Amino acid sequence: MQKEVHFKRILISIVIASIVYFIPFGIEGQAHTMLFVMTLVAALWITEAAPLHATAFVAAFLLIILVNLKPSLVFAQFFDPVIVLLLGGFTIAVAMSKHSLDKYFAYKIIGHIGKTSKLIVLGLLATTTFLSMWISNSAAAAIIMPMALVILAKNKVKKGISNFGKACVLAVGYGATIGGIGTLVGSPPNLIAAKFLQDSGNTFGFYHWFIRGFPYMLILMIFTWLALIFLYKPEKDISKVISHKANLNSNQKKVLIIFIITVILWITESIHNIHSSVVAIIPIILLYFTGLLNSKDFSKIDWQTLILIGGGLALGISIHETNLDSIFASLLKNLTSGGNIFYLLLILAIFGVLLTSFISNTTAAAVYLPIVVALTSTFNSGAVNTVVVAAIGVSLDFIFPFGTPPTAIAFSTRYVSMKDIAKAGIIISLMGALLLALIGFSWQL
Repeated sequence: MQKEVHFKRILISIVIASIVYFIPFGIEGQAHTMLFVMTLVAALWITEAAPLHATAFVAAFLLIILVNLKPSLVFAQFFDPVIVLLLGGFTIAVAMSKHSLDKYFAYKIIGHIGKTSKLIVLGLLATTTFLSMWISNSAAAAIIMPMALVILAKNKVKKGISNFGKACVLAVGYGATIGGIGTLVGSPPNLIAAKFLQDSGNTFGFYHWFIRGFPYMLILMIFTWLALIFLYKPEKDISKVISHKANLNSNQKKVLIIFIITVILWITESIHNIHSSVVAIIPIILLYFTGLLNSKDFSKIDWQTLILIGGGLALGISIHETNLDSIFASLLKNLTSGGNIFYLLLILAIFGVLLTSFISNTTAAAVYLPIVVALTSTFNSGAVNTVVVAAIGVSLDFIFPFGTPPTAIAFSTRYVSMKDIAKAGIIISLMGALLLALIGFSWQL
């Protein structure tokens, strides 16, 4: 059994936070204590000294006891509207998995994309990307990877040697990460960004993310496909693919209808003015009251991620309440004000890539986004665009297999080596950051 608590890492985290506390930054009072708590929690998350959701509770405890914030303020973040929105997304994902609607979509898309090697790679990439827009990145990769392996096995593709094999498994791993960028519920960093933007007085919901994240997702997906078939040019066209001729059953049709209704309501939020978090309750009610889900399915929801995000939101609101965000902004104002907006966005994107290369994108967002939000007043790029760029940046994790579960799943197939992943991952991550800065800059125009 893998050890979940590492006392040496806990001690190191405490030492780091203590050193930061005693460095004379000129910060006093609540803000000074908040700096200690923020550093300690960030260190515990980054080192994974304990389960991430458990550290989120540590954050809540210290914010109340040491920083002297009201329990009602801190605990409210753990069931914030953003948490409800993600809960709705997780519930839909559980329903799709239970009734195999996700696999139905996967077979249909892969079966119709074409039979040439290059198109098979595109089919695997596009299918995983599509699923990851609505279900977790890990689940999307776990669903599509077996299908990719069946194709490779049918065509007797050799592990670690075939370029086609490398391109296929990386298409699945990278597609799962890319798809999470497309919708607000696609990946936790998106929702964390939405929460901080809403708290700072900006109108931001499903539609506002979609018009930014979805076009970028499509561009990055196409570039990733081109990069994979260029770096790992398939040896020859293949002849054997998988197909799925079964029609939707009754339960699958019901889940699909509920899914479509929810997505339409999310996208049209500006028309009916029902908050996206309230819309997220609708599929939860319908899926349980129609018997499509039961009490056992409730335990399959990713509660650990919800708690982790709640801890990140609590840190974010506490940084604002203690005025630490204003202090951060004033300290860095001279470094950022008057700078070129494009280069500023590029730096934010690249820093996000570097951060998420070593820790999960959710953890990276919880640590990184509150600081970015604090600095938006010093930027000329606008708070919404700046925060969205930073949030997408922490999702551009393609370089190491330990950085994100989908890439780890690709590595576990043994069709690719660490070197193969790094070669493609560095190119896609850096180009992704550059494209992100360019597109983010175009949002200003």
